[in-house]
Amino acid sequence: MTRFFRKKGVTGSERKRVKGDIRLVLANERPEQDRDPLAEKHSALINSVRYFGDREGDTPAEAMTSTSAALYEYLLARALPELTSKEEHLVSFQDAKAFLKIDKTSRLRDCIDDLTKTWVSYEFINPDEGKHRIARRVPLLHIEEEMGTFAGEHAIAYSMHPSVRKAILGDGAWAVTEIGAYPLFTSKYTWRLYPKLALMSGRTLRPDMRWTPEELAVELGWQPKGAFKFSNFESRVLLPVLSDLKAHVRRFSVSCEYVRATTRGRPVSQIIITVGPTTRAPDEFRKADLDRSGRTRVRRIAADAAVDLAKEMPGEDTLRRAATRLGKPVTAVATLWTEAFADLGIMDLMQREGLNAAFEKWVRQQAAQQGDDVEIDFDTANAILVTLADGYALDTATSAIDEHLWTGSAPKTIRILWNVAGEQHEHDIEITPTERDLALLLHANQDIIEDMEYAV
Repeated sequence: MTRFFRKKGVTGSERKRVKGDIRLVLANERPEQDRDPLAEKHSALINSVRYFGDREGDTPAEAMTSTSAALYEYLLARALPELTSKEEHLVSFQDAKAFLKIDKTSRLRDCIDDLTKTWVSYEFINPDEGKHRIARRVPLLHIEEEMGTFAGEHAIAYSMHPSVRKAILGDGAWAVTEIGAYPLFTSKYTWRLYPKLALMSGRTLRPDMRWTPEELAVELGWQPKGAFKFSNFESRVLLPVLSDLKAHVRRFSVSCEYVRATTRGRPVSQIIITVGPTTRAPDEFRKADLDRSGRTRVRRIAADAAVDLAKEMPGEDTLRRAATRLGKPVTAVATLWTEAFADLGIMDLMQREGLNAAFEKWVRQQAAQQGDDVEIDFDTANAILVTLADGYALDTATSAIDEHLWTGSAPKTIRILWNVAGEQHEHDIEITPTERDLALLLHANQDIIEDMEYAV
């Protein structure tokens, strides 16, 4: 049986929000994956915000080029670490051009001009107050150019709308995005889809994402001139986006397939995008609990095994994260590691590459040996655990489930899990789903459903 627990949500104000050294994205070459800076993007900005540009009037956004969209994501990432202490942020022209890999200041100003002409609409929920905040047209960012009086340095001074800032600092689901990927995207539509896929990649359960061609075109902000033709959408939008993702996204895989209708000409009726699980760096895992007595036991384990605590035993944070990855107590991981000293391969690696590299390889070996026996697929599951995003109550979920079309024959239970004032509640509903039905439910209710998991 899959164990399921729902810990209290960590608000944006408590999160790190940017992981790694963001200065590395300014280098000419992108750093290795384990050093690649990452930015957390709140699900409200992914699922609730819609973009508009001046030249499109009120049509979905083609407002930004791929370069100006990359600048927006960089400005957002630069603001995240100081969001709790500052309302206005500064980024030098020099840093912005280095990130975008451009030389001309005039081109940077063109990107800034794109951002100033981009508007957003949104609907955010405040779970503490039980209210929705709706904006139908507000600036993407408030941007000014700042120039030093004496030295002449130029900088971008910018701030975000207070409601957007408040949403980021609130509770919710988060996607982890690769900052360094954005300036490499060649299609102006890739940045619209990429965060949605990153959010899905971080889920426990990742059902296929399904759209009709017309629905996906709307999702990406593409509007044809005249009648919709799939061949035009495929060549101008879909294939360039998939090419960008394959070439520049390193933390998860993406595959795409078409479902064709049986009518004349067999037109494409559905586009199915499947997202693989996130490949996480070791320091992205939560640290397992370790109290004072546990620390004493770890020291005793090392002493009894004649292992040098300083030179041969990983640091406490590394041990605690490994315990989370392996689903074992910290003391059990420490014991297993001391026993691994009989492995000549591990010892040789430790001498050649150091303690941390050897320990990481050992942890991956342990995880592989545990295998996938804890994973439960759709056929063996008799329950689907659905965790609601904070701020949503039972009636919202039951309404979505009752109105959904279930086309299966075998009964299963949806167990709805939600929090009220820090206390977890649950409610069961009997359904007859197919796996596709569940995928469509999740796709249609991404704002409501924080996670979905199979269980026995």
